[in-house]
Amino acid sequence: MRSPATYAAGSIDVPLRRLIESGLCGTDPMHRAVVQGDAVLTYGELLTKSRELAAKLTSGTGPVLIRKPRGVESLTEMVGCILAERPFLPVPPDSMSDPATLPDTPEGCGYLLTTSGTSGEPKVVVGSRSGLARYLQWQQAELALAPSDVVSNTADPWFDFSFKETLGALVAGATIAVTPAAALTGGTTLLTWLAEHQPTMVCLLPSMLARLVTAMDRADPTTVRSATERLRRLLVSGEPFPQPLLRRWRTHAPYPVVINLYGPTESTVIKLRHVLPAGAEVHTAIVPVGTPIPGTAVELVPVDDLDDAQELCIVSEDLALGYLTPVTGSTRFERDAAGRRRLRTGDLASLAPDGSVVVEGRLDHVVKRRGVKVSLPAIEAAAVAVPAVDAAAAVVQQGGRIVLYCGVSAGADALSLRAIRMALLDTLAPAQLPDKILLVTRLPLDRRAKVDRAALRNGTTGNS
Repeated sequence: MRSPATYAAGSIDVPLRRLIESGLCGTDPMHRAVVQGDAVLTYGELLTKSRELAAKLTSGTGPVLIRKPRGVESLTEMVGCILAERPFLPVPPDSMSDPATLPDTPEGCGYLLTTSGTSGEPKVVVGSRSGLARYLQWQQAELALAPSDVVSNTADPWFDFSFKETLGALVAGATIAVTPAAALTGGTTLLTWLAEHQPTMVCLLPSMLARLVTAMDRADPTTVRSATERLRRLLVSGEPFPQPLLRRWRTHAPYPVVINLYGPTESTVIKLRHVLPAGAEVHTAIVPVGTPIPGTAVELVPVDDLDDAQELCIVSEDLALGYLTPVTGSTRFERDAAGRRRLRTGDLASLAPDGSVVVEGRLDHVVKRRGVKVSLPAIEAAAVAVPAVDAAAAVVQQGGRIVLYCGVSAGADALSLRAIRMALLDTLAPAQLPDKILLVTRLPLDRRAKVDRAALRNGTTGNS
């Protein structure tokens, strides 16, 4: 099944190096490029430092390892690699990666990223230099960022989620405000940081947004107002976005535009978006990811053994170039019937009545039980509609039992548990109900600050 979107041509080709350099050179050299705590890096300083690094890198070949978290140093190194047209490989500081052991990168490689491994063994994705350039051009045309904008940076450079925050801001001459590590796991810390820095665009995982909204529910209205008064856009991506969470957010910040974005690492940052202006309503349990960006089409392919379930496939010439080393049994990169490059995302999706795409979760997040398709994200969306529930995660544990973990405030009692059960009964078919509901004061998080579903599948909750 094809989406109604047409496969339109992408942006006019502008080399990635020229695109980034134009942003740096075209901005007042005294304007703030990056703010990280007390440290400030101006556009003039970033241009000088990155050019000095690029001069050193032009004599070498192969990928450059960037072993630093988000911030001034990693961004300077990334820009230096782009100006030198050397592929870069961002990794966590404790990573054992050695670029000398990597095979040669193909022509056109702009960067390497290691997938999280949540759906199998981690893989090294070969990012396309031209694909990233076209994405950044689209983002600037879509969002029209300006030097007056302040963009949050919540993602580390080894996740392409960060590219829209950092490289996208530099193309526009905007200021990047780097969040402290504690803000990613603590909603109150994030709220305090937002009130202090007052960004105009914030990019968050739904997990982070849930923690932020919970903090807003309990905070002084003055702090909430300070955190959101300059905010023009909230960008959400990385996980299914429950509609009740959107509704809770809008009780505190009704005016900023909310944009739900979608794109696996293999797709080159983002390939679908759903724009929700103030007052726009959502009639699905999970907020749609919308329609493809220019140069992209989507296809919904039937999934065996899951009745009417369909896998989302992305068609685009701007996909990643593939994996750096052969992946046994992998058929994610392929050609469609027309010979165009296609990515099988491993995500289940459907079309909403308006034609927008709704991503229902990973293939392994949808199971068949007693002949009925059960969507774990749909269970979670029903749970977070209960006021007492801050966040929820449903997993399949040993023996095929579905266990729903609900993050609640300390002191939640049997009344909260009963409210959750009633909400699920009102929303889900009997075969879709979880076998067990557990209340926990916090859900375990992985190093991306996403819910650690592997830990929950093993019964590890952090606390309860």
